[in-house]
Amino acid sequence: MGLSAHPSKLPGMPHRTIATSDGVILDPRSFAEHATLTRPACHPALEPWVEHYWTVQWQLPAGASYRSSLVPVAQANLTVETAGSDRAGADGPGVFVTGVVSRSRFDVTLTGTGGVVGAKFRPGALTALTGIEAADLRDRVRPATAVLAGADALLGLTPDRPDALDRLDAFLLARATGDHAELDTVGRVIATLEDSAPAMSAAELADRCGLKLRSLQRLCRHYIGVGPQWLVARARVHTAIARLNASDYDTLAELAVELGWFDQAHMGRDFAALVGESPGAYRDRVHSGTD
Repeated sequence: MGLSAHPSKLPGMPHRTIATSDGVILDPRSFAEHATLTRPACHPALEPWVEHYWTVQWQLPAGASYRSSLVPVAQANLTVETAGSDRAGADGPGVFVTGVVSRSRFDVTLTGTGGVVGAKFRPGALTALTGIEAADLRDRVRPATAVLAGADALLGLTPDRPDALDRLDAFLLARATGDHAELDTVGRVIATLEDSAPAMSAAELADRCGLKLRSLQRLCRHYIGVGPQWLVARARVHTAIARLNASDYDTLAELAVELGWFDQAHMGRDFAALVGESPGAYRDRVHSGTD
């Protein structure tokens, strides 16, 4: 089964939204001008563990470069990277596992011609598969062989290879064994967060999930590597980015209060800590077309 025949997402599986998407791409218009992103489905038997595959391809003029930035989410990734991409912790081509990026935005500098083939695990799935505490991978990039034995067999996979997804399927199917029931609670937490207002607190999230706050904190730290307040805060920033991209607000002050911040100054501090610039500066840059 090649790329064109790869199965689509099965009915009934959770859809990607703010907390379960590939993060929020900063300045999506500019990204689309420099690179091509796809999100193919994984093999149906992998869906309890893998949300989807993803590929990025680019071909830039000689001497040109482009910095791709996004605010990531509560999931780990397995990536097969070629020449032409440069990011912290991944030196040159290779196969890598990247844990949850909790501190700031995620930057990759693209040059020349290249591509990435990736698998985005469902929240908590990598810990369930390997037994590795999610906190041990938080804000870290590791050679994939240190986490998933035999991962070097994926070296050389590129988005344009007809067998790329089949080989990724085969590799992960051989390792996706055991009971994944423990991920049900993690999935319920994420789904509850997605179905709730951005202004919800961590305590309210715990209550809606039928858990005590301490139990939710332990669950999140073990399987995701961050606490529930991080999940709430990151979803709030994601919503703000999406609203700024769409110009879907009246004033920044009103948007801040609507999304649960005390005032615009609080939104500005949280937003800038992750995005690297204030909400107003981000809005002006994206809508002016400058990079």
